[in-house]
Amino acid sequence: MTPPAYMRPATLASRAAALLLLATFLVGGAPAVPQDDVLQRVADGLESADPDAVLTDATGRVEIVLFGQGGMFRRAQAEHVLRDFFRRYPPSRVAFSEPSSSDDGQSATGRYWPQSGGAPLSVRVLHRVVDEEWELSSIRIDQRSVVRTGGR
Repeated sequence: MTPPAYMRPATLASRAAALLLLATFLVGGAPAVPQDDVLQRVADGLESADPDAVLTDATGRVEIVLFGQGGMFRRAQAEHVLRDFFRRYPPSRVAFSEPSSSDDGQSATGRYWPQSGGAPLSVRVLHRVVDEEWELSSIRIDQRSVVRTGGR
């Protein structure tokens, strides 16, 4: 017995391809990785004092500003800057507020508690969408508190 036309392998494969094409069209330029994941990678990297983890989503140049000083750095340079920061201010804890999103990216502010105690440092992280991928574009750390997040 021959299966109906819609059950034949060639027809099923072409239907699957059409559904995949439709899904790609409907999703459009949305990044494959959820925005919460990219922020969590940065938070985890900051908390573990791991510059490579912080910069996972930095592809080209990234802005690093620490206490009002800094600029645009290539990834290798940014790793050295962050490594020096972690040496001077080893982390105890990091917490971010909910990110705010726009059509082309997201920003999040939070706090960085150094092991030495004292007031937490403020942290601001910016990601943008480039070619349907999240790209880390800026990290700013300062002594001024810019946001109140959950916890102490």
